Amino acid sequence: MTSFNGRRDKRIYGVFPVFLRGNDVGEHKIKTQTIVDNISQGGLFLQLPQFLSCGTTLFTLVKLPNNIFLAAKGEIVRVENKEHELKGFGVRFKQTRLIQH
Repeated sequence: MTSFNGRRDKRIYGVFPVFLRGNDVGEHKIKTQTIVDNISQGGLFLQLPQFLSCGTTLFTLVKLPNNIFLAAKGEIVRVENKEHELKGFGVRFKQTRLIQH
């Protein structure tokens, strides 16, 4: 289990591909690929064209450098309006695991 202490966590900035899946609050299935803007020990920030509510649980698989993947289950805790009709989502990790491929 990973702890989350807000924006005080050190962040890694970059563009990392991510596959995500889950169910939104209305129980509609989510299954898509996008990019992660930044990652910290406690969570990540990503952007999508659709709206998801705070409280939505997601499974994410982020491709990091050197063929390492971060598999994580988390919950959306922050939603922001971004440019080009995108929404930004802060996801707090509940469980994480590194996988070397």
